[in-house]
Amino acid sequence: MRSRIPVVAGAVVLVAAVGTGCAGGIDLRDENGAGISIDGDGDISVGDGSTEVEISGDGTPGSSDGGALVTDELINVATDGGTVTQDCGGRSANVVASGATVTLNGSCALVTIAGSGNQVSVGSATEVSLLGSDNTVHYASGDPVVTDLGSGNVVEEGGDAVP
Repeated sequence: MRSRIPVVAGAVVLVAAVGTGCAGGIDLRDENGAGISIDGDGDISVGDGSTEVEISGDGTPGSSDGGALVTDELINVATDGGTVTQDCGGRSANVVASGATVTLNGSCALVTIAGSGNQVSVGSATEVSLLGSDNTVHYASGDPVVTDLGSGNVVEEGGDAVP
């Protein structure tokens, strides 16, 4: 039970800092860079000193304003009606959304869309898998393998993403 006390105390400090609107942000990292940081814009970064996971809210490349979790191998986009822009960088991407506009610049491996009414632009993808309905996927270059298990989906060349 003693091992949980620092975790609970850290969570209380984190919630208190976020709840009071800590404008300058907080940085709870050790000398190796492991830990968590939250900047004044609400961007969250968690890492073990070698791998970082970032959730950002400013809409710049490499972040999102709808909600994206980016790791070394995978981009997970979860939003309801938001706009997300990410650089794919050879990663796979999962889009779990409804009514979202998602732009994945560069080259993606597998792009999976689960949800409905999404507009997804991809620079290029090896494969596109659709599990929802009424989604439109545009790819700027290449000829992805398409698996459509939903209904009313469209996958065609074009869109706003940069190859």
